[in-house]
Amino acid sequence: MSETLLRRALLVGLLVLGVLLSTVTRQNAPTLPGEFAASVAPLFSFSYRFGQNTRAAVAALFDRRNLREAQRQMLTQLQVLQQENQRLVLENRRLQATLRVQAAQGVGVAYVAAVLDDDPSGFYHRLYLGAGSKQGLRIGMPVTTPGGLVGVITEVTPSRAVVRTLLDPESRVGIRLADTPGRGIAYGAPPRMLRVELSPEAKVKVGDKVVSGALQGLYPAGLTVGTVTEVMPMAAGALKQVVMVQPAVEFSLLEEVQVLKPL
Repeated sequence: MSETLLRRALLVGLLVLGVLLSTVTRQNAPTLPGEFAASVAPLFSFSYRFGQNTRAAVAALFDRRNLREAQRQMLTQLQVLQQENQRLVLENRRLQATLRVQAAQGVGVAYVAAVLDDDPSGFYHRLYLGAGSKQGLRIGMPVTTPGGLVGVITEVTPSRAVVRTLLDPESRVGIRLADTPGRGIAYGAPPRMLRVELSPEAKVKVGDKVVSGALQGLYPAGLTVGTVTEVMPMAAGALKQVVMVQPAVEFSLLEEVQVLKPL
C-alpha cells in the first residue's frame, strides 16, 4: 500500500472516530490537524446535534413507555377505588334504609336482603331473596321497607328465602285504621290491590291510612300497609264492610328489603 493511500485511510479513520465520539459528547471529539479543522468542523457540529437529538428521542421513548405504564397502574387503581366507592355507596344506602325502618316503624332489623326475582307466574306474588338460613333468616320473619310492609318469609334454604307479599292471594294481614277506630283483615287481591274487611261500624273513607294490627303474631303492629282508594257499598244487615286498599310498597320495583326480627 502506498504512503498516500495509508494517509487517506488514516484520515478517514480519524474522521469516523471523531464523528462517533462527537455523538456522545463534544468534549471528547478528537483534535484534528489545523489544516483540516475548518473543513470538518461543520461535520462534527452536525454529528453532535444528531447525537444529542438521538439521545433525547430515546429518552423520550422510554419516558413515554414509563408514562403509559404509570397510566395503566393509575387506571387499575381508579377501577379499584370506583368499585370500593360503589360498595360503600350501597352499604350506606342499606344502612340509611335500615335506620329509617327502625326510626319510623320502631322495629329491629335482623338482615338487609337483596331481592333477586319475583314470581313469574303472575298469580302468586312472591319475592325471592338472596339470603337464607346462613344469614339467620327463617320462616315467619316479617319483611318490610322504609315505605311499608312487604310480607312474611314462608320458605328458607341455606342461601335463599321466599317472601309471600301482601298481594299474594294466600296473604292475610290483621290491620287497623291509622287515624280512626276500626280493625279488620287485609287479603291479597291481585294484581295490585288489597281487599280489606272491616267492622260495619268503622268510619272509613277514601284516603284513610291503613297499618298493621296483630294477626297470629306474624307482624309488628303499626307498620304502614297502604291507603284506602275505594269504599264498597254495604248491603243492609251486612256483617262486614269492604274497602280496597292501594299498598304503600311497589313490589315490582323492590331491590332490597329489611328482614325483621321475629316476634
